Amino acid sequence: MLFYFNVRSHENLDIDEEGIDLPSLEEARWEATKSAREMVAELILYDQRIDGMRFEITDEKGNVLATVPFRDVIKFS
Repeated sequence: MLFYFNVRSHENLDIDEEGIDLPSLEEARWEATKSAREMVAELILYDQRIDGMRFEITDEKGNVLATVPFRDVIKFS
């Protein structure tokens, strides 16, 4: 199945035009989590806000199947 990983913040929505073919929504969530961790690390390095940022995983029709908030990928303890 083709999944799209749109990035939403308070101000913007960056649409994933390419998508990625994955076997399940579970795999799509895992990929979004890994990507969010990489993006959070870079945003922190450049003193950028992550509050409100999230991946919206959608299908080919644009239906939101799941969300992965960036704050949820950070471990505090």
